Amino acid sequence: METLNTSMIKKRNEEAPLDALRILLKTQHVELTPIVNQISALPIDDELEYYFIPMDYMKEYSPYYRPGQPYKNLKLINFNRPAISLSFFSKHKYSIVKNPPKDEVLLHLKNYRDELLNYSLFEQLSRSKQQELQRVDELYRSLRNNPGGYEACLSNYHHYYKYWYCACRYFEDATLTKTGTLSEHMLKHTGKAKGQINERLNIIFIDPKYITRPVPYDNKLVDRELANYPTRLKLGTMTLYIREG
Repeated sequence: METLNTSMIKKRNEEAPLDALRILLKTQHVELTPIVNQISALPIDDELEYYFIPMDYMKEYSPYYRPGQPYKNLKLINFNRPAISLSFFSKHKYSIVKNPPKDEVLLHLKNYRDELLNYSLFEQLSRSKQQELQRVDELYRSLRNNPGGYEACLSNYHHYYKYWYCACRYFEDATLTKTGTLSEHMLKHTGKAKGQINERLNIIFIDPKYITRPVPYDNKLVDRELANYPTRLKLGTMTLYIREG
């Protein structure tokens, strides 16, 4: 009798079926444009995949809404909170570890040296690479023999990894009189061994009606108040709004 591979089941539970979802998303996705819509400049990043989906389709994605146990390759940015305005910004994400264990420093040096050596098996190293290999090898030996003679830190600061965020404004209640905001980081495609890519996508739900018009932040709902006046007479910068009493 065939036994189930529990590790494969766990991996399947952690990853959503992106290929099947893309077929659905591409039939529902709408384009948003700054100025025309209440949205900032769109993020331009080949590693970022995202879709704007009208709130009418939101229930179809409820099986993928798992608070506390989200999918690794799918993010519902604002489920149950369709956006009436959107903005995007990026942060330079990095970490720094001061005075890491000497074993970690030695391992980093060894792996760096081994990478150059492995490269030399297939192609001749340039003069600068040869000097680099010699320098790293000498540094590795010196630090191994005299670990107290060096200070070090580990950081990905110069990797310049951008972490994209989506900030959205939404109505908090059914009467559409109070708004709230949220900010969520977005998932990016990431590389893995042998040139393969871990694909990840983001779904952003929108309110098609209000994403096309400004909603006052002071909760005075001016636009809906003025909508009650059918006659409008514009003169210069002012408009007279009139209705029968």
